[in-house]
Amino acid sequence: MKKFDKLSAIIEKMSPRKLLLLCAAAALLVFLILYGILSALFSKKEEKVAAPQAMVPVIEANTDIAPQTVITEDMVKAVEVSPSMVPAGALTDKNAVVGKKAGTDIYMGDIITGRKLSQRAGGFVGLIPDGMRAVSFSVNDVTGVSGFAKPGDKVDILLVTEREGKNRITSKILLKDVLILAVNKSSGQPQPQPQNTDKNGKGVPDGSAPRQTSSSTASIGTPSVVTVALTPYDAAKLIASTQIGQLQMLLRPANDEGDHYVGYYVIPLPKAEAPQPAPQPVYAAPQTAPTPAVSISSGGAPSGFSGIEVIRGTSVSRGQ
Repeated sequence: MKKFDKLSAIIEKMSPRKLLLLCAAAALLVFLILYGILSALFSKKEEKVAAPQAMVPVIEANTDIAPQTVITEDMVKAVEVSPSMVPAGALTDKNAVVGKKAGTDIYMGDIITGRKLSQRAGGFVGLIPDGMRAVSFSVNDVTGVSGFAKPGDKVDILLVTEREGKNRITSKILLKDVLILAVNKSSGQPQPQPQNTDKNGKGVPDGSAPRQTSSSTASIGTPSVVTVALTPYDAAKLIASTQIGQLQMLLRPANDEGDHYVGYYVIPLPKAEAPQPAPQPVYAAPQTAPTPAVSISSGGAPSGFSGIEVIRGTSVSRGQ
């Protein structure tokens, strides 16, 4: 307060001309300060506009790519982005991506990095999960869920047999949550499409002809053989079960991850009746006709005869 009072006293002693000059000097000082600050800001902005940062080429997904899908050339494209948008491990060469398999879900617009690619071997062997084995068994239209089970789906396998007990049929869940690797010879992997050519053998744009994929329903056809991924123990269990009964696949819904249920059913068969012994034929002794009783009279002739019949040639005579 004392300093403020002293300053007020000094200003009161100054003449109006000196006060006007003092105000002008203060305004000029404020103007110079503001001008320096604004000049520095605008000069930095002009430098940024005049010298843009160099763009970095990267490989970007042109469509959604599911895990374990072999990446083809039409699934990716080369783009240039700002260095601040480039993630660690981003791939810049298209040849380093095409032909590899996606290790995770890759969405349209994602920059492909080395971590997003599968480190497993290519081809069908690369579809087999770690610690598993690929094993095949035969099915038909009924046991193969009418062909609706496709590579990548998960199923439960049911065993129906008559050999677990006498006079009964047993149906039980043999394996649960089994991954289908292939149906017949189709594993669901997209195959590289041949380049479309015209009558002169020259290439034509990709959109000029429809594409076909090997995972279509028509290419699978009627299911006859299904290949699944199992542990070595479960593979031995499955193969042994094919010798004692019929295997039936149960297609699981996509959002069902539980395995808390137990499927087991027994149908008793009617017991066969013991065969009755065939009746033995009874043979009776032949009966002879009764011999008529003949009484002998005192005269020596049988009773009932009136005389003796004598036959001589064609003449018959009777005597007493």
